[in-house]
Amino acid sequence: MTEQPSKRWEGLCITGELRMGVYYAGLRHKTFTLRVPVAGDLVAAQELHPGAPFQLITLAVYRRQLLSLGEIPAEALTTELLLDELTESDLAIIADTDAELEKKLAPLSAATPTGAELNTPSSGTATD
Repeated sequence: MTEQPSKRWEGLCITGELRMGVYYAGLRHKTFTLRVPVAGDLVAAQELHPGAPFQLITLAVYRRQLLSLGEIPAEALTTELLLDELTESDLAIIADTDAELEKKLAPLSAATPTGAELNTPSSGTATD
């Protein structure tokens, strides 16, 4: 059974759904929780896979960010499992979720263009 995200990641993760899911122990596991990346994710991925292609490093980073994937036990959720079972379209969903996390955590001033509040239409019922 997967554990709930700890308080450490509260507000710093997103839960999503894969289209195909990862096949493990006779089932396709689709619901995932991805946390924000930390500096150690990239370093650890590069240490485990020295000289590896960028795509493998990226997948290893995503694997570290996955707090849960269906009912797959944490010790079984490996980069190798993802290499063998994660479809390209599901990898894109994880990548989009990672990008969504970046936007979610961006400061409001960076996420909202200056003057954006002036672009909203005014009510047609206003009187002069």
